[in-house]
Amino acid sequence: MHIKPDCITCIMNQTLKVTKLLQLDDATSKTLLDETAKILIESSLEMTPPQIAQHTYGKIAEITGIDDPVATSKEEATKVALSVDTSFVTTLHDAIKFAVIGNVIDFGAQQTFDLNEIIQSHFHRQFGIDDFEAFQKALEKAGSLVYLGDNTGEHVFDRLLIKKIKEAYDIDIYYFVRGKPIINDVTVKEAKLLEDVATIVDTGVPTPGFDLDYANTYAKELFETADIVLSKGMGNYESLYDVCDRTAFYLFIVKCNVVSNAIGQPVGELVFVEH
Repeated sequence: MHIKPDCITCIMNQTLKVTKLLQLDDATSKTLLDETAKILIESSLEMTPPQIAQHTYGKIAEITGIDDPVATSKEEATKVALSVDTSFVTTLHDAIKFAVIGNVIDFGAQQTFDLNEIIQSHFHRQFGIDDFEAFQKALEKAGSLVYLGDNTGEHVFDRLLIKKIKEAYDIDIYYFVRGKPIINDVTVKEAKLLEDVATIVDTGVPTPGFDLDYANTYAKELFETADIVLSKGMGNYESLYDVCDRTAFYLFIVKCNVVSNAIGQPVGELVFVEH
C-alpha cells in the first residue's frame, strides 16, 4: 500500500511520541523531527508506510544510541496483556475476535487506548468483514499455516488463537517476527512466549510490516508454500496489499483513514478478510 499525504503527519507524530517516551531534551527532539521530515521529503509516494518507518526509526536509533527506543512500552504492553481475563474465549471465532482486539496494542497508531475497556466494548461487536467461514474451510485441508505477528503485547492474544487452532486442527504453525526492533513490533525476544505453540521464525524483516523484499530465504519459502497465511495487524496489510501474489487472511482493526479508504471500512472497524 503506497503512502498518502495523511501518512506524513502520522509518521511525524510517531517520532514525536518517541521523543516524549525517551524524555529527550528539546534540541534532540527537534533534531529527530527535522531528520524525519528530511526522510519524508526524500521518500517516494510509491513507498509503503512501513518502509518509511524503517528509515525514521533507524535515524532515531542512530541519534539516540538506543536500538530499541520503545522497549519499556513493549514490556508494559506484554505485562498488561498477560493480566487480561481470557475465560470467556471459548470458540475459535471467539479467539479470532479476541486476537484482533489485541491489535489495539500499537505504539504507531494514531490514538491511545484502554485495553480492558476496548475488550469489553468490542468483544460482542460484529466484524465489518468476516471471512471466518472461508478460514475454517481452509483449515480443514491445511497442513501448514504462517502467522504474521505484529505488535508486542498483542502476541499474547495471538498465542491464544494459535492454541485454539491447534486444538481443532492437526496443523504446523510458523509465527513470523521482525528481524530487529522496529517500533513495538514483536521480535524473537518477545515471541519466546509462543515457543510451546508455534515455530518462531526470524524473518530478517526490519520494517514494521512483512515486506517480502527484505525477508530472508527461509521466511520467503515458508510464506510462499504454506497452505494458509494469516496476516495480523495493519502494518502487515500495508506491506502486502496489492503486492503479495498469494491469497492471505488479513486480521486487523482499521486505525487510519488511509486504510479505511483502501478496505472500504470505517476507522475502528474489525476486519477479517481473505484477499
